[in-house]
Amino acid sequence: MFANLKAAEPVFLRNLKIYPIKGDNGNGFTLTTIEEAINAGDAEFRELDTPDVNEILFINRGNTPVLMLDGDEITGALQNRIISKSDIAEPNSTHRISVICAEENRWDEIGGFKTGYCSYPGLRALLTKSRQTKGDIQKAIWKEIQRKMTVTKTRSATSSMHDIFENLAEEINRYIEDFQSLNHNTIGLIGTTGNRILGCDIFQNPKIYQKCETKLVRSYALDAIEYLHKENGHLEVEKFLNATLAALNKNESKTKTQNITIKADGLLGQATVYQNSIVHLSAFPV
Repeated sequence: MFANLKAAEPVFLRNLKIYPIKGDNGNGFTLTTIEEAINAGDAEFRELDTPDVNEILFINRGNTPVLMLDGDEITGALQNRIISKSDIAEPNSTHRISVICAEENRWDEIGGFKTGYCSYPGLRALLTKSRQTKGDIQKAIWKEIQRKMTVTKTRSATSSMHDIFENLAEEINRYIEDFQSLNHNTIGLIGTTGNRILGCDIFQNPKIYQKCETKLVRSYALDAIEYLHKENGHLEVEKFLNATLAALNKNESKTKTQNITIKADGLLGQATVYQNSIVHLSAFPV
């Protein structure tokens, strides 16, 4: 499990603060991201033979395990979806992936799947909450996307999360245009804006973190846009990190691949275990 992690001084990206999480977990193993695997021709997503809103197939023909994050977007095919929890696809395997629709008004084939954006923290928090509480998660996701479109004054003919990112691409680029990758011993980040902690993502080692850094910063920036004119407040970032790690350490991995629930006062999260090591952890205030 993670130990001795600290949040370093923040990097300022307009009204978004990125706190690097420092740790020395060693270099560990290497995983491939879904973007890398698909771009290399080693993997693909497919609809099931009988298409299902809540499941798709991931075929990993490569020799390296593939990491997919909670909230990773898959676009195209019959409708855009987001991956409901972080997962690992073993080498040379076909994997059934649990997904949620992120495009309310389309069920119409437009070509094969492609990778998209990583969902913004507010939406990922809903995904996390849905695994630990009862309720209609699909309706909650659609309602949140509609809310986001309203507050950001964006439009989408199909109520698509992807279109929010596309419409705000120029604004998001302003956040990251001067961003330089965090230094070599960073294994994660906590994002805040105004008087809000947005969430955190932590990885097994710096190499895996680096692969996911840019898309995560873009996703945190989309949430920060909503709070652009909010005043800063005192945020107990270290307390949030410590509470997350304490909740994690109450669980022990007993299988080769496992998704662990993280729950504490004021936060919910999940962690994915592979070969007895935490590969990815995400947590959000609730």
